Amino acid sequence: MLFDILALISVLTVIILLKRLLNIFPSLLACIVRWKESVNLEASVKHSLDRDMIAIAMILPFCLTVYRFGLYTPKFMTQIDEAYRLPATIGIILVYIGLRYIMGHMFRSRKINPKIQKAAGRSAFTFFTILTLLLIGTGSVMNFMKIAPEVIRSAMLWVSAAIYCIFIIRKTQIFASSCSIFTAFLYLCAPEIFPTGALVASALIL
Repeated sequence: MLFDILALISVLTVIILLKRLLNIFPSLLACIVRWKESVNLEASVKHSLDRDMIAIAMILPFCLTVYRFGLYTPKFMTQIDEAYRLPATIGIILVYIGLRYIMGHMFRSRKINPKIQKAAGRSAFTFFTILTLLLIGTGSVMNFMKIAPEVIRSAMLWVSAAIYCIFIIRKTQIFASSCSIFTAFLYLCAPEIFPTGALVASALIL
């Protein structure tokens, strides 16, 4: 029941923002290919605002997709009553997002151009939107084709890993345009690698 209500809210939200999504979709795709597109996107107030709104709107569909296809299934989740697993999944993802946000602000550098630093930080919104759309599309198509759930889950995890790797490369390139590669990598460790590593480790160990 809760899943259906949240899914309906997600659909309505996406419909409301659909025009904005279509307007910036070419820019989102360009960010996958070239790191400079993230800087260009951030330079446009309208496009960056639309991107941010869409990324926030994608949080709920992302959480529902993760829950629906079992993308985050640590052992401790099996001990939680089924009625509370969806709220628990949403809570964990929100904690992850919050941790990234806090660490990103804690480890900001005054030596890097503020515009570059902002473009690098906000690029996460771009790739998160792309990832969510890809996961929803992949899950929907494969589920419609009656493919085994474990195969769907595996495919979606590989898609997630691929998009995350591209994101890390592009973010490193954005930072590297204002500092050395080594320094750029250090700025990635705290806000990106540590929170994501902790999330992955919790899924594998706990």
